[in-house]
Amino acid sequence: MAKKQRRFKLKKFVGFLYIGIAAVFIYVLTINILRVMNQQNQYEVLVEKKEALEKEKTELSKEVKLLSDDDYVTRYARDNYIFSKDGEEVVKLPEK
Repeated sequence: MAKKQRRFKLKKFVGFLYIGIAAVFIYVLTINILRVMNQQNQYEVLVEKKEALEKEKTELSKEVKLLSDDDYVTRYARDNYIFSKDGEEVVKLPEK
């Protein structure tokens, strides 16, 4: 009878041990899944930022090329900053 009780207690202990190990594995797996999902979201945000920055870089490169042209710079200054030629008067009309 004592052997049966010992064997029963041992089986019960081993069963709880297996349940405990399984619970730890499930916990670790859940934490890792959440971490991966978070990193995927961060990755998507960073990819969008990268695309926006690359687009901005190409636009700025085009502007740099345009600003190296003296005719463009002169025309830009005349249009935006009321830059005038010698002997020319600039009259700014009110916008409607």
